[in-house]
This record gives sequence, structure tokens and C-alpha cells, in this order.
Amino acid sequence: MELQNTVKEALNALYHHPDDTVRMQADRWLQDFQRTLDAWQVADNLLHDATSNLETLIFCSQTLRSKVQRDFEELPSEAFRPLRDSLNVNITEKISQRPPKVRTQISIAVAALAVYVPAEDWGDGGIVNWLRDEMNSHPEYIPGFLELLTVLPEEVYNYKIAARPERRRQFEKELTSQMEVALSILTACLSINELKEQVLEAFASWLRLKHGESCLGFRIPGSVLASHPLVLTALSSLNSEPLSEASVNVISELIHYTAAGSSGGVAVQMPLIQVLVPQVMSLKALLKDSSKDEEDVKAIARLFADMGDSYVELIATGSDESMIIVNALLEVASHPENYIASMTFNFWHSLQVILTKRDTSLPFGNEASIEAERKRRQGAFVPSYESLVSLVSFRVEYPQDYLDLSHEDRREFKQTRYEALPSMFISSQITYVDSSFSPGSIKYEIFFDLLCGSCDLWFLVDKSTMTELITGARFLVTT
Repeated sequence: MELQNTVKEALNALYHHPDDTVRMQADRWLQDFQRTLDAWQVADNLLHDATSNLETLIFCSQTLRSKVQRDFEELPSEAFRPLRDSLNVNITEKISQRPPKVRTQISIAVAALAVYVPAEDWGDGGIVNWLRDEMNSHPEYIPGFLELLTVLPEEVYNYKIAARPERRRQFEKELTSQMEVALSILTACLSINELKEQVLEAFASWLRLKHGESCLGFRIPGSVLASHPLVLTALSSLNSEPLSEASVNVISELIHYTAAGSSGGVAVQMPLIQVLVPQVMSLKALLKDSSKDEEDVKAIARLFADMGDSYVELIATGSDESMIIVNALLEVASHPENYIASMTFNFWHSLQVILTKRDTSLPFGNEASIEAERKRRQGAFVPSYESLVSLVSFRVEYPQDYLDLSHEDRREFKQTRYEALPSMFISSQITYVDSSFSPGSIKYEIFFDLLCGSCDLWFLVDKSTMTELITGARFLVTT
């Protein structure tokens, strides 16, 4: 009890004492306290103490979270169940009294506990089945359990947890094997409207888990996901204001999942891709909708960029369907905000690499046929790369008043230019693929003039630097 009171006094001093020296001393004492063995019991007691204020609850929940992550192995093995049950009470029975920050920290602590403790110690089927049973027994506490279900797969890759590598790999396999149970829990929760956003965020979290190597032996077929209630809910909620952010997160993860080797790749996931692409494409008009704020546009642009990055090999075939996606990516590249337009730059680079490499694996017979197909594909994308040059050129041209800009504005311009210049370079490799494009050639001079404009700032970018760019070297403007 005395130590509990000391913790409260130290927290009060940290947040409310007028003397900086006293606050620093309190902070050091609290940090030292968190490293002690006593911190386990004291933090747990204070979380259950009805007199604990918000500052105390947040500190103690953070303390238990960090203790489980870093120091769990200092506890005797028999301490697991009492600790789990105590943490569970804080997630469930006290949920109405717990602010979100506290609930999240406690949920992370329970998830970290699961990283250390083998599935059999949680009962038949591991922590996910334990969660399902708890939710069935206490449906009034479902929101708290949903938060735990959300953070659970995220802790697989949290290396603050000092679990041994072998145990961490085993935990990932345990969760992967329980994914169908997790998705069935989330599907059941869809019937509660006020929980839909939380359900979708949890679904996105579990989809991220599917990218791991341990998932190679466990796949959800695209034909199943294409009609899955969770997927359909996410797709139908893309334009729903309260659910749009969570829905974008889900669709983004689904796009990545369809292209991941662990899911079987694009061919296996084609039924899902055929559902996702039209739904995302239907959002294209919103890129220029003035009623949408920048965050909404950024989210939509992110989905197009994800499609481009994930399906670039399909797009590189130059089919009519793929060009629809390319045109949407050009719309994103035309956005006046660089942080939105630049989302597409990786796609243009990846596409250029595919189009210009001599791929002998193309199924077109002899070498001449393969070369003809390569030329056809390159030709199909010439208009797109020419459009890209026209869209990006204004980002790399020096403004007339460049020398009058503030240091911060110059730095921002140089960063934007540095991000955009590679797109100009890769565009040149496609648009000038059949012509001489070397220093001294007419098209080289045109390209150089385009980059430098008519602002009489040639001393900032000399032609030897441009030659480095053309040959693929990293380009950096110096002042």
C-alpha cells in the first residue's frame, strides 16, 4: 500500500508540480520503478483501485504492457493464469470505466502474453478460441474483446516483445491456423451496427498477418473471399462516411493479399481481384470531387496506387482492361499535391522495369516473337508515359523566383523535384525507346530543356549531372 501511494504521489508531482526539478526527479523515479519486480503487483492493484485517477490508470496500463513485453520471463510459470484473468477483468468488466488509451494498453498486454504462452495453456484451440468462448459467455463485453482481437495479429511483428524467435514463429503459426475462427467471430459481430468500424479494422489487422511466411500452408481462396460478408461490407462502405477509412484499410490489405505469394498469387486470387478492381475503379470520379477533403482523396489515391503496385505484371500486358487502371493512375499523378501524386511513382518505375527487360519467359515462341511482343507492350504505354511527362514536368521546373524563395520553400521544392525526376527519366526510356537518347542528341536536349525550363537557372543543374540521371545514377540538386 505504501508503494502504491508513492506511485500516486510521483505521478501527481510529474503532472502537476510547478518545479521542473521536482518533475524530472519524479519522472526518473517512475522509470526506475517500472523496471522493478514490484511493478507487476503495484500496477495491477492500482488498475483495480476505484480511487485511481486517469493519470494513474494510463501509467499502470502502460507499465503492465511494457512489463509483459519485456520482462514476462521474470515471473514464475504459475503466474500466467492470475495475470491473464486480472488483465481480462480490465478489458471486460471495467470497460465502461476505462478510457480507450487504457483499454488499448491492456489489450496489447494480453496479446503480448499470448506471444509467450503456448496455445495449449489458453485451453483447447489457443487464445482465439478462448476469446470466442469469453465473448459467448459475456456478450456485453464484446467491444473490449474486439480490441484484443484487433491487436492480437499485430503483436506477431512487434519486436519489443522479448520472446524467443522459435516461440514467435510458433505463435504466428498458431494465429494463422485460427484465422477462420477469428473471421467467423468478426462476421458474427457485423450484426451490431455500432461495432462495424471496429470489426473492419480488426479484419484489416488479420489480413496483414496473411503476408507472413508461416501462412504458405494456409490460404483463403479468392473465390471464398470474393463473397465473404466482411469483404462485401468493406466494399459497400467505401462511400460511407463513418466507415470509409476502415473500409479503405480493408480493401488495401485485400489488394496486397491477392498479390502475395503466401496467398497463392494473382492467378489463384483472380475471383477476388475481379470483385475488387471494379469497385475501386468506381471511385475514380471522386479524385476530382471538390466536396471531398484531401484525406478522402488521399485514401482513394492510395487504393489506385496499391492496385498499380500489386498488379503491375498484369498491367504490363497492355490489355484494354489494364489501360483503364493506368488512366486512373495518371489521374492520381495529376493531383496538385505532391504527396498524393507521388504515390504513383513507384508503379511507373516498376512498369518501366518490366517493359524494358528482355524477358525470355514470355510465352510467344521464338526470340523474334518475344522481341515483337516486348515492342508491342512498350508501344502500348508510350502515350501513358508521354502524359506522365506532361503531368510531372511542372514539378521539376525551377520557378522564376527560385532565388527569392525562403530556405524552407527551397527545401520543399528540391524534395518534390527529387521525387519527380526519376519519373521523368523512366518515361524517357519508354517514349524514346526506338530513338537515340544520349547526350548531344536532339531528344536529349529537348528532355534537358523540359527539366530546366526557361528560368535561366542552368548553373543549378549542369549537363554532366543530367548525364548521371540519364544513365540511372541518383540525381541530387545542389545549391
